[in-house]
Amino acid sequence: MLRCCRIAVLAAALPQAAAQQALSVTPVAPLAFGRFAAGTGGQVTISAGGVRTASGGVVLLSSAGGSPAQFSLAGEPHAAYSIGLPADGSVVLTNAAGHTMPVQSFFSSPSGSGQLGPGGTQTMSVGASLGVAAGQRVGNYSGSFQVFLNYN
Repeated sequence: MLRCCRIAVLAAALPQAAAQQALSVTPVAPLAFGRFAAGTGGQVTISAGGVRTASGGVVLLSSAGGSPAQFSLAGEPHAAYSIGLPADGSVVLTNAAGHTMPVQSFFSSPSGSGQLGPGGTQTMSVGASLGVAAGQRVGNYSGSFQVFLNYN
């Protein structure tokens, strides 16, 4: 069984026009895939809404579920923004022994773009799919990823 996986989240807002209030992004919670048994391999997916699923031969263990990354956004009221997530396969989780698992896709809610509320705030969630090899080595795997936000 794998004791898996937390991904630290880093966030950055790209520079915007001087007339607009700065767009700030604060990580609130890390992306976590929870505990599972690799079996014959497959994927573990955490949706942006927090639903955890497995495919292939991966078996989810109910003792430790997963959760999406959470971000608190603040900026210009009603401003539209775009979301940049890592490319598929560009993030790899590693354990202390150097074994790895690729993160195969990222998705967010809102998806692709969003709009701040009347108070200039919003919460954003990020989920992903984790590639699990057949007989994946047991351990605590970790890594990090960045999201980028920019006013439209």
